[in-house]
Amino acid sequence: MRGKFFLSAGILAFALSTLSAFAQQKEVTVWSWFVQSTMQKSIDAFQKAHPDIKVTYTYYNYSPEYITALKAAAASDSLPDVIGLQPGSLTQQYRDNLEPIDQLAAKAWGDGWQDKVFPVNRRQMQMGNPPGDKNNYIVPQESQVLCIWYNRKLFDQLKISVPKTYADLKAAAKALTDGGYIPMFQGAADGWQNENVFLMLANQFSAGIVDKAQAGQAPWTSPELVSAMKAWKGLFDDAIFQQGALGAHAYPTGAQLFAQGRVGMMALGSWWMQESKFPPPLSEFVQNMDGFDFFYLPPVKDGVSASPPVGGIDIGYGLTKNGAKHPESWTFLAELTNGVGLQEALNDLNDLPAFSGHEPKGDITDHVKEMSARFMADLPKAENQRFASPAVSEALDNALAGVAAGSLEPEAALASVQAATDKALGK
Repeated sequence: MRGKFFLSAGILAFALSTLSAFAQQKEVTVWSWFVQSTMQKSIDAFQKAHPDIKVTYTYYNYSPEYITALKAAAASDSLPDVIGLQPGSLTQQYRDNLEPIDQLAAKAWGDGWQDKVFPVNRRQMQMGNPPGDKNNYIVPQESQVLCIWYNRKLFDQLKISVPKTYADLKAAAKALTDGGYIPMFQGAADGWQNENVFLMLANQFSAGIVDKAQAGQAPWTSPELVSAMKAWKGLFDDAIFQQGALGAHAYPTGAQLFAQGRVGMMALGSWWMQESKFPPPLSEFVQNMDGFDFFYLPPVKDGVSASPPVGGIDIGYGLTKNGAKHPESWTFLAELTNGVGLQEALNDLNDLPAFSGHEPKGDITDHVKEMSARFMADLPKAENQRFASPAVSEALDNALAGVAAGSLEPEAALASVQAATDKALGK
């Protein structure tokens, strides 16, 4: 009896200890469109370093699921602790729901922490803040550079050279179409992809002009932007984009077709390198990324240059007012953006780092290393990709869709963006 008593007491003590540890475990809730498999690796690394904190992640496809979920949660004051954000319009849309992170970041990384953020990202972090508001509401995790990716095996098979001129681009699209492939997949039902291509075009005519226009320093109806809008329409009219592009989505449809080798070109960004790290089955084109390479959109008319690099913050994270009530929420956000969580994302080639001093580790092919180095060399000189005002971004999305559909002329479409800009700037 006595032996049984001591055994039972030991078991009871162990059970009580386990229950106590479980009761003391804190939970952080996170929402984002960040790749689920990569986020899980980041969470696993974080929880190994912080076993007292449980992280619950909810993945959404960015458009429209994530955008819809955020709106609903903000309206009901039920946002999670940490939310994925893009700088500018998306951050500003939820600024009242976010906690400034400056003091927390300085405590974690030192007073000069912003100097470790790449310049184009640093410019975007406060984009759209009201006058006098110098707070940061977003911590960048990764950077990106926009480009045109192409399937180099298809290019070799069809004897297509990397386009250097617009005529080359049209010829490449025709050869791909004649060969039974989608020429350049455009998810034109997605405002973000349309914005990205328009920014490539606009910066050909005048580098930085979209930044000036959204700041009220240049008219949206300026000749350069009208020319860019006409060039945008030309990508549809000249059959460079696929038929039915206006009803198509970049993710998951376009990305899946591209990975399967059924698409010749697609306007994406440096994040496409991550495809090589996804679990099997992988297509012959995605395996080790040997089937892909990238170029910048060639000049669409004589007298202009090829598109410069455009980019900045790919994804960042904000600490919600709900999350600010729990210190463990910042602990996770800090590790995700500039710690053990970030390293796992970089190892998966999810994208380029937002903070200096980080690089991917592990099994990476020479081809991917070379492409990553090209992106990193271009990142410091990238033109801004983001919009400060949600209303201006939405107006441009509508303008691009209307011009592409033929229901709006470029000048009238841009005049509507000007009106939205004037209203956003209080004019």
